[in-house]
Amino acid sequence: MKDKSLKILLGIIAVNLTLQSINQIGLFPTANAASGIQKIALCDEYGRVCAEMERHVSGNRIRIETEQ
Repeated sequence: MKDKSLKILLGIIAVNLTLQSINQIGLFPTANAASGIQKIALCDEYGRVCAEMERHVSGNRIRIETEQ
């Protein structure tokens, strides 16, 4: 039982060292958030009718209405 636990522990250490090495090499690019506020417009597929926003003080919701 002791030998099996040691093998599992060494396997976990080997996997962690491999992942850290891959991270340092930069094999997977990091994603960085853009700075500042990003503004969006919710429109139909032609860009003719866009939604207008109304801010309500009711929790964390923003109500969006479109005219049809």
